[in-house]
Amino acid sequence: MSTRSFFPQTRPAAWLRIATQLVVLAVCAALAPPAMAQNRYVNVEIKSALRTGPGLERKILAFVSTGERVIEVLEENEEWSHVRLASGKEGWMPKRYLTTAKPDNLLLEELKAQHGTLEARAAQLEEENRQLKTQNEQMSSNLGSKTSAMDNLTRDFDELKKDADAKRFQMRKYLVFFFSGAGILFIGILLGLVMKRQRRRSSYMV
Repeated sequence: MSTRSFFPQTRPAAWLRIATQLVVLAVCAALAPPAMAQNRYVNVEIKSALRTGPGLERKILAFVSTGERVIEVLEENEEWSHVRLASGKEGWMPKRYLTTAKPDNLLLEELKAQHGTLEARAAQLEEENRQLKTQNEQMSSNLGSKTSAMDNLTRDFDELKKDADAKRFQMRKYLVFFFSGAGILFIGILLGLVMKRQRRRSSYMV
């Protein structure tokens, strides 16, 4: 049996079309953007060696952490500085590790502390505001009660004043009537006495 029977006969145009498609796929794969690389960060604290002298061959006395404060620079050259730390230790360290600006980690810690202080102060002010609001509501309630009581007292006073004025007017009327009657009675008695005397004189003259 001939080997040609195992493979179908293919026209040149079909082979050309397949080759073109393969080339297009290869070009697309080459032009595809690479996968985005994931950002990574160093999560260790940098430390510098404090040495007995200016040089990497000198003995290490201690390690200075990032942000540790240097209180005095005793001596320095182009690459090294002889320093005294806040702990009292002295030694040489690379000059490039020293800066007059506070490191970001110290600034971050200070900002965190300030933020905590501000949060505590805000909570305290909120509590004071709540207490003042409660006291204000109580004072408003007491003021309302006292205002209502004052209005009631004012109405009672007005009513008592009206009643007293009416009684005073009635008393004046009674006094007028009394003194009028007393005056009439006094005049009548006086006239009676006068007339009685005149009668006596008339009897004496007869």
